[in-house]
Amino acid sequence: MEEIKIRKKDLISIVQNVESFTNPKIQLEQYTIDAVCAVDIIFFAGFEFNDIKNRFIFDMGSGTGRLSIASAFLNAHTIISIDLDANALKILQKNINFLELENVIFPLCCTVENLEIKKEKLPKDLKITTIMNPPFGIQKEHADRFFLKKAFSISDVIYSIHIANQKVQRFFKDFAKRRHWEVDYILPYNMVLEKAFPFHTQSRKNINVDVYRFLKK
Repeated sequence: MEEIKIRKKDLISIVQNVESFTNPKIQLEQYTIDAVCAVDIIFFAGFEFNDIKNRFIFDMGSGTGRLSIASAFLNAHTIISIDLDANALKILQKNINFLELENVIFPLCCTVENLEIKKEKLPKDLKITTIMNPPFGIQKEHADRFFLKKAFSISDVIYSIHIANQKVQRFFKDFAKRRHWEVDYILPYNMVLEKAFPFHTQSRKNINVDVYRFLKK
């Protein structure tokens, strides 16, 4: 695929106009990340640290693929978009087809726990970046930890979004250290979630999150 050059505001418009969840599942904590937030986070990874261009990307818990799509337009080598919800991945595939990104983004329906990657089968010089907006653990306690454990086993660098909290920061620093990783950077961010369920009273909700950059020691 030819290298794409795109302005940030144009990418936000593209991401904003792709199809999102039609029937989100609360038990999977399926909230749609706002387009501006998705692009901000991928630009942070791509331009502050050069962790997107020509990288092999895993998007864990991809949903309908806003982070995947933003990564594709920042010239990722290959993106594997992983989600256990087949319906979400069908929507992602429609978005892929519409944007003609079939040679870059590849949806994969499976649980994070069942994901098996043989890194030795990949080119040795190909760096792996994992991006993820995991469940915060509201519906299933510690759900975000399963995502991180798997990411630690396959990645060179990880970007992960978690609720902003000093206690949570201390936990993840220790969690990473015990697995020979480290928290290299924490980006405080005010993330916007779009209305997903009938009981939501606001069309958009702002929540304070931290975007973690984890590096292997």
